[in-house]
Amino acid sequence: MTFKQIMAVLRARWWVALSVAAFTMTVAALITWTTPKTYVATASVLLDVKNADPIVGMVSPSMATPAFLVTQVDILKSKRVGMKVIRNMRLQESDEMRRRWKAETKGTGDFQGWLATLLQNSMDARPSRGSNVIFVTYKAASPEFAAAAANGFVQAYLETVLELRTNPAKASKDFFDANARSARMALESAQARLSDYQKSQDLLVTDERLDVETSRLNELSNQLVLMQSAVADSSSRQAAANAQGDRSPDVMANPLVASLKADLLRQQTSLEQLSTRLGESHPAVQELRTGIEDTSRKLEAEVRRVTGSVGVGNSVNISRVAQVKASLEAQRLKVMKLKAIRDEAAILQRDVDSAQRTYDGVQARMSNTNLESQANQANVTSLETAVAPALPDLPRVGTNMALGALLAVLLATAVTLLLETWDRRFRIPEEAEWLLQQPVLGRLPSFSKLIKDSAKPGQTNARPSPALLALTSKT
Repeated sequence: MTFKQIMAVLRARWWVALSVAAFTMTVAALITWTTPKTYVATASVLLDVKNADPIVGMVSPSMATPAFLVTQVDILKSKRVGMKVIRNMRLQESDEMRRRWKAETKGTGDFQGWLATLLQNSMDARPSRGSNVIFVTYKAASPEFAAAAANGFVQAYLETVLELRTNPAKASKDFFDANARSARMALESAQARLSDYQKSQDLLVTDERLDVETSRLNELSNQLVLMQSAVADSSSRQAAANAQGDRSPDVMANPLVASLKADLLRQQTSLEQLSTRLGESHPAVQELRTGIEDTSRKLEAEVRRVTGSVGVGNSVNISRVAQVKASLEAQRLKVMKLKAIRDEAAILQRDVDSAQRTYDGVQARMSNTNLESQANQANVTSLETAVAPALPDLPRVGTNMALGALLAVLLATAVTLLLETWDRRFRIPEEAEWLLQQPVLGRLPSFSKLIKDSAKPGQTNARPSPALLALTSKT
C-alpha cells in the first residue's frame, strides 16, 4: 500500500483514527498524571588509586586493576552497607516502615534485612567511564529522603571501607604482640649466651684485637727469618775463621790486627836491613828480633780473640733464633685460640643478629599494624554531597506526552488500516486501473455531498430529482 493510499484511507476513516488517537492520548495523560512522583538524588565518591598510602608508604598493585573499581561498587551494593545505613538513619525505629513490613511479609523474616533490601532496590551505584568516581543515586517519593538516603549510603560506604581496613589490623594486633614478646625473649637469651661465653674466656672478642695479635705473629715471623739469615751468616763466618785463621774476613777487617801486621812487617824489614849491615849478633838486631816475637804473639792473640768473638756472635744468634721460635710458637697458639674464640663468638653473634632482625621485623610490622588499626581515613573520599532535587525525575510529562502522541499516530494508522482490510474499497483511481487493467474515463461525484451542498441556504441549484435521491439512497 502506497503512501497516497494510506492517506486516502485515513481521510475516509478519519473518525476512527481520531478516536484511537484521542483514546491513546487520554490513556497516556492518565498514566502520566496518576504515576506517583519519584525524586532522584545523586552523590559521588572518589577512589584515590594513584597516591601512596600514608601509612604503608606504597601503592597497592590491586588498586590499579579494573576489578578494584568493580569491587568497590559491589561493596556499595552489599547488605552490610545497607544495614549500616539503617542504623545510621534509625529506620528500624520507624513505625510506618514496620507497618509496611508487616503488611507485605505478614511479620515473617527479619525486619532490618527487609529494610536493607528495600533500600538497596532503590539505590544504584555506577562507576564513571574513564575515571575513578562512583556515582550513588537513590530514588524516593520524597526529595529530602532521597538526598538523605544517598548521603547515608555514601557515609556507610566510607565507614565500611575504613572498617575493612582496620578490622584485620585490630584482629592481628594480639598476634603481633605475642610474637614480639617471643622475639624479644629470644634476643635476650642470645645476648646472654654471648656475654656468658665472653666472661668464661675472660676476653673481649673483637676483630681489632685479633688483628693486633696477628700483626705480632707476622712480626715474629719476619724476625725469625731475619735471625735465621743472621745465624747462617755468622755460622759461615765462624767456619771461615776456624779454617783460615788470620785470613778470615772478620780478622782482616779488624783494625788492631791490621795495625799489628803493619808493625810486624815494618820490624821484619828493619831486621833484614840491620842483619845485613850489622850482623846477627849485634845487640840492636837481637833487640829488634825480640820486638818481632812480641808483636807476633800480640797478633796471634788478637787473631784468636777476633775468631772467638765470631763464635760468640754465632752462639748469640743461635740463642736468639731459639727464643724467637719459642715466641712465634706461643703467639701462633695464642692467635689460634683467639680465632677459635672468635669463631665460637661469631656463631653466638650471628644468633644475636638473627634474633635482633627478627625482633626488629616484628616490631616494624607491629607498628604498621597499630597505625593501620588506628587509621581514620581510607583511600576513598566523598566528592559530592546529594541535595534534595527540586523537580521529580518521574513522571516526565513532556517525554510521556511525546511518546503518547507518537504511539497515538501509530495506533490510529494501524487500526484504520486494519478496518480497511476488513472492508476494502476503492479510494483512488489508480487502484481501479491496477485491478481492472483499464483506464479511468471519468469520475462520479459524491451524491451525498451534492445533497448536502444543495440543502445549504442560498444555493440556486434545483432540488434533486427523485431518481437521484433513489440512487443516492442505494449508494
